[in-house]
Amino acid sequence: MKKKLLLVGLILLLTLSACAKSSSNMETPAGDMDWGYEMPPAAPQEAPVFEEAGVGVKEGQERMVIQTASMRVSVADTVQAMQATSDLAKQLGGYVVSTNRYTSMYNNISFPSTSVVIRVPADKLEEAMEMVRQMSASGKDGILSESLSGQDVTSDFVDSNSRLRNLKAAEQQLMVLMENTSDLEATMSVFRELTEIRSQIEVLEGHIKYLQESSDLSMLSVEFVAEASLQPIEIGGWKPQGVVRESIQRLIRIFQDLVDFLIRFGITCLPFLIPLGVGIYFLVRAIRNSNAKRQAKKAETMVEVKQEKEE
Repeated sequence: MKKKLLLVGLILLLTLSACAKSSSNMETPAGDMDWGYEMPPAAPQEAPVFEEAGVGVKEGQERMVIQTASMRVSVADTVQAMQATSDLAKQLGGYVVSTNRYTSMYNNISFPSTSVVIRVPADKLEEAMEMVRQMSASGKDGILSESLSGQDVTSDFVDSNSRLRNLKAAEQQLMVLMENTSDLEATMSVFRELTEIRSQIEVLEGHIKYLQESSDLSMLSVEFVAEASLQPIEIGGWKPQGVVRESIQRLIRIFQDLVDFLIRFGITCLPFLIPLGVGIYFLVRAIRNSNAKRQAKKAETMVEVKQEKEE
């Protein structure tokens, strides 16, 4: 039985080594040993066709490309543009991945900015980008940046499917082997190998699903900035109304800072300063009273001395 178990382990190692290569086929164990049952024939595997674009891509296989696009657009209302892009994703049969709102500073003035990431069907990516371009507040000049990239994952998809078929074939053979094995130790060994193969199958299935969904739904990331934040600073030409407005805003900010400081000071410091001030007040008062008494006593002493001299 130990020899049979050793042979089973060697066969399993050979099987797993074959699964690691997508171009390898599953083979049934050869030999004259009598295992007490007949192993089922391995599922036939199709040999991959080698092309210039990659290895493992079969002839006629449709290309799978993961497309990713990003845009930066200036708009009049960033929040409205973000909401319109979210609605656009749903209209085109996609969905919203994430949205973000934040504030950017320009010339000491805050402007709202937003960003949104959506996924749309791959064949509607260009349509979505064109609709985002139309949101620009200043036409083509409002398209601050734009990029589009694609990753060909056809070879990875085909190879992963080939590995998945090999692993499933190995899983079926291990299940038959476990059913026809009566020895407990051999059964547990086969069960461990079966669990490992099942784990690899689940990982591959998740990877294949990711490739399929990523190629079917392209990702579009858009950042919207306020058009007012992009206006150039005028160097020439003095505008009194602008100076007055800026001065008033600065005065208001200074006043607000002063009020904020007083509020913080009153809340954090006064509870400690009031008892300290009361103590200092009574201490100073006691010192003054003491000094007054000493002065009075000194004056009395001088009067007595003067009277004694006169007598």
